[in-house]
Amino acid sequence: MVNQLTRENFEKVTKENSIVVVEFYSATCKHCKKLEVGITELSEETGNEVYFGKVLVSDELALADEYEITSVPTLLYFKDGEIREKSIGFTHKLIIVENIKKL
Repeated sequence: MVNQLTRENFEKVTKENSIVVVEFYSATCKHCKKLEVGITELSEETGNEVYFGKVLVSDELALADEYEITSVPTLLYFKDGEIREKSIGFTHKLIIVENIKKL
């Protein structure tokens, strides 16, 4: 399951889960919709090993600004509360898996 994140729960989620992948997206972005399919599949495949979340940039401008999101989709990969990797633009499911393994 891919969970919607907001400013209120973002920090708690990234600190309480060992590995977190967050997609910053726009509701009108074609690449974001395509990426969502892969992320949803990965969330089902990984179960509780990886927490997947998403942030709607238009609703969370301050959060997007804090993490210097300049383009959507952008994926941030967190390990133990710290950003370890960043992907900008559409990222294939297999590349996301490889990025998670590198954490």
